[in-house]
Amino acid sequence: MELGDLTVTQILLTVVGGMLIYLIIKWLKDPIRKIPGPRGLPFLGNVLALNPTNVHNQFYELAKKFGAVMKVKVFTVPIVVLNSREACMEALIKTGTDFQGRPPLARVFRIIPKDVGFTTMNSDHSFLRRTFTKTMKAYGPGVAHLEGIMQDTIQEMTEEINRRGDQVINTADLCSGYVGCVIASMMFGEKYSFDDEVCQMLHKMNKQLIAAADPFTAGALFDFFPFLLKFKFLFPKTQQTLEDANQVFNDFVKTKTEQFRDSYDPNDKRGCLDYFIEIQQKELDKDGKPLLDNEGMKGLLLDFISGGLETSQNSLRQMLLDLVADLTLQKDLQAEIDSQFEPTHKITLKDREKLPQLESYMLESLRYLSQTPFLVPHMTIRDTGVAGYKIPANTIVLMNSFYLAHNPDVYEKPFTVEPKRFLDEDGNLLKSDHPLRENFIGFGAGRRQCPGELFAKSRIFLFLSNILQKYNVEPAGELPDHDVRKYPMSILLATPSAKVRLTRRQH
Repeated sequence: MELGDLTVTQILLTVVGGMLIYLIIKWLKDPIRKIPGPRGLPFLGNVLALNPTNVHNQFYELAKKFGAVMKVKVFTVPIVVLNSREACMEALIKTGTDFQGRPPLARVFRIIPKDVGFTTMNSDHSFLRRTFTKTMKAYGPGVAHLEGIMQDTIQEMTEEINRRGDQVINTADLCSGYVGCVIASMMFGEKYSFDDEVCQMLHKMNKQLIAAADPFTAGALFDFFPFLLKFKFLFPKTQQTLEDANQVFNDFVKTKTEQFRDSYDPNDKRGCLDYFIEIQQKELDKDGKPLLDNEGMKGLLLDFISGGLETSQNSLRQMLLDLVADLTLQKDLQAEIDSQFEPTHKITLKDREKLPQLESYMLESLRYLSQTPFLVPHMTIRDTGVAGYKIPANTIVLMNSFYLAHNPDVYEKPFTVEPKRFLDEDGNLLKSDHPLRENFIGFGAGRRQCPGELFAKSRIFLFLSNILQKYNVEPAGELPDHDVRKYPMSILLATPSAKVRLTRRQH
């Protein structure tokens, strides 16, 4: 009996010893081990040391300590963080598609199984991206038609502001109203007022998506361990939020798509949804099935909402906050507009080249805010490398855009808004290949660069130039903290709203 017990003990010790040897060998061979980074705990990694709402500042400090490439661990999952422009460009452009995957974000995929922003680059993704780009180019064609929509929305916005007189306006309401109307008009080709039901539904869906997919909440456990979604008793509130968001999105897309299919006229396309319907009807696979299925249609529409709505209104809130925090900046920008145009002139996108100071300020505000501090997470789709380090397939990789945009070796006073930072000695806008401009990669780069960048900047320019031409923006009470390092981190760095008064300028 004793001999038998001893034999069993020996067997168990041999098995345990073998497992330990296997794990040690695996650890020694892991190329991620050679990448510098903060020490973590077994099984937990760096989770306890990371503050979800302040992680942009933490990674900023870590970048100064560890250099161009570093790693952190969330539980047992290693995350590689690229902290230099050279490393980011190598990953995004020079390595081809090696870094063009996306992490399997279980909560997002529950709502959007197919889309341009969150899915890994494959044949379905490439088709959806081509469809998105093709629709933008075809839309009337493209920027020209879009500008007409934005001008109509600006006219509606101006009338609403004038009706309110000197009433206090919340910048969040003003910006979301404008951007919501533009997005709705782009998608459906109709003119909408600020309080229209469709615009309100877009905002509701956008908030639900953010709440459902926020990577800095406890629900992020589902992204790292997707099997947990099967246990409905775990984080029931998060699971219910996911189900509610999915239901609302499905109902909205189904209703709108059926409505537009019934009234579709190939000779009179109203908005992007009509172009999607045309592609769905004409582009078929070898079995006669639409290449753009209903899930793809849903994903494209939600890309318009999630990609266009939150980022644009957040940027505009920041710019209005800049204007009331620095009235000299506001007067300087108004002086430039006044020097170029009569008060009755209708500012168009063609006028951008005449307003280099305004263009410089817009770039500076986007740099300062850096609202997507790590872009959308990437994932390696094969064994690859960057900056001399080997990176295995299926490794999550973040681009530390926040550090790049505030790198003290590139930008003097990086945490100060310097409106003329992007002007040369003659007052002209710096070329796009200037180091000050190249180091800001807030819209990404390479094959996964944001396809809506052009339209986002167009929306921002027309909104800002028209506000400055027509109104003085004055603070109405105490202003929120203007330091981006104190902004809370969620899906984006969220600019706080401010209370302002818009008074008609006397020219």
